[in-house]
Amino acid sequence: MKKKKLITIVFTLVAMFTFSISSEASSPKIMWGKTELKAGQIGKVTILADTAIAYVDEKGNHVRGRVLKAGSEFRVYQYTKDIWGGAYGIGAGEYVLEHSAIKYETPSKAKLALLEAPSTKVMWGKTELKAGQIGKVTILKETTLFKVNNGGEGLEPGLEPIRTLKPNEEYRVYSAKQPLDGYVPMYGLGGGYYIVQNNTMLNGVTVKYETPSKAKLALLNNK
Repeated sequence: MKKKKLITIVFTLVAMFTFSISSEASSPKIMWGKTELKAGQIGKVTILADTAIAYVDEKGNHVRGRVLKAGSEFRVYQYTKDIWGGAYGIGAGEYVLEHSAIKYETPSKAKLALLEAPSTKVMWGKTELKAGQIGKVTILKETTLFKVNNGGEGLEPGLEPIRTLKPNEEYRVYSAKQPLDGYVPMYGLGGGYYIVQNNTMLNGVTVKYETPSKAKLALLNNK
């Protein structure tokens, strides 16, 4: 029993670690010098000589705190004149005085454009919108997924049932036609896979078909 629990814990930790790596990989960092450029940042300060930070204590007094080492860089989120005549806020209630031995810079338009650029993925519901896609289907009732069998080795061309798709699943659609002569119109989901279009003579309304909006297509084309 203890061994099973240990294995479960190990797999959980591995899954969490893998998810963490995937999340980081999907959101590339935009580096600016030694620091990452982040939303809400107005600039950065480079410490030219060891400099003590300033902060406001519980009584509202302006006091000095820890020392920032020469050569270090910090993101700046605000500027205020209320602390000793001028100070740059570097987060967590800490400030670097304007007249300290620092260099203040603002991000270039190119850096800001990278920060404000949309994700490389254009999501549409549960699925990613991709080039060549003409629409998507949402499964309303259980329906069969087929794969085209083009014949060969004495076999007649036809459709092979693969598995049952469940309600609320979504799939990209790349075509809407008859995959083979003599078959009803079907939605092509890519890779030679198809599902039957809604047909009251066969299985009724089983899927909801939609086409992407102009706004979604514009995002896709501007990637």
